Amino acid sequence: MSVKLRKKNLAGGKKGLYLDIYHNGQRHYDFLKLYLEKGTSSRIVAANRETLELAETIKTQKQNEINHAEYRLIPKFKRNADFVEYFKKIGESKGRSSKVWRNVLNYLEVFTGGRVVFKNIDELWLEKWQRFLLEKVSRNTAVGYYALTKAALNQAVRDRIIQDNPCKRVQNIKRQDTERNFLTFAEIKQLSETLPKAENSQEVARMFLFGCFTGLSLGNLETLTYKQIEGDTVKFFRTKTKTWHHVPLNETALSLIGDTFDCDPNGRIFNTPSRRYSQTLVGKWGKQAGIKKHVHMHLSRHTFATLNLSSGADIYTVSKLIGHKKLDTTQIYAKVIDEKKRQAVDALPQL
Repeated sequence: MSVKLRKKNLAGGKKGLYLDIYHNGQRHYDFLKLYLEKGTSSRIVAANRETLELAETIKTQKQNEINHAEYRLIPKFKRNADFVEYFKKIGESKGRSSKVWRNVLNYLEVFTGGRVVFKNIDELWLEKWQRFLLEKVSRNTAVGYYALTKAALNQAVRDRIIQDNPCKRVQNIKRQDTERNFLTFAEIKQLSETLPKAENSQEVARMFLFGCFTGLSLGNLETLTYKQIEGDTVKFFRTKTKTWHHVPLNETALSLIGDTFDCDPNGRIFNTPSRRYSQTLVGKWGKQAGIKKHVHMHLSRHTFATLNLSSGADIYTVSKLIGHKKLDTTQIYAKVIDEKKRQAVDALPQL
């Protein structure tokens, strides 16, 4: 194994600097984009000397990096890297979920003062970070924010910046059970019989009702295309679990899609306005229909899960239908059903 600094003659008398790396029986070249100028003036000589010193530093760093990798050690310069900047770059690559990463980044910058090196992130630091989050946001939001911290540190292990994730030795923040509202079948029927008159409101209503009978997330509903309908089944990709799922469609769901003949396979099934405006429209629709509960777009997914469980479907089947990765996530809906049963029994006349 060797790393050598070499020069390559270029047009105009310049010399390009590159590393000749031989490791594990293979040779490759790392061009540094550093150049030595032609000439003997004091300015050129001084500039070339600084360039060579920089190239030698890079060469030494590369040599150390290979040596550390050979013995599964983490070089010092990596351990001294800034976690805040690293977290920011990961968040920027997350697409639709990048907004949540930015939210966490804002709190991380306040907590750290804008910088914390990897070697300083230990169990004590993580416990302080948890307490900070619990002071700033709700418990369940803190659970999600801390989970992203854990994910970033797991990525740092894969990138060989740290040897292991200290989160493994710190207890996670416990999630607080929250009540999940849902619509009864009678309330769904009430909504369907009080459809709004405006065209864009009708489109939002159609998408909401389709969600009540399929359990698709708002993101999947907004991007659903005709090619995802295969006979009496809809297929969708869950970004959270990175998996494809297939859900059977009953007659009501199929009627809400309508006639697919001559439809563009890539065309969206629901041409709804912006998410924020759609939330406003569905809220107004709920009030106009006389629904006492707060009607919002995600309520359709809660409704699908709870209606299936209350109709006798087992929790494992419901978990697969709505695309949950963990059964514990679906268990929240089962607790809602149990609570409603308890309320019904308690409401009986007492002797």
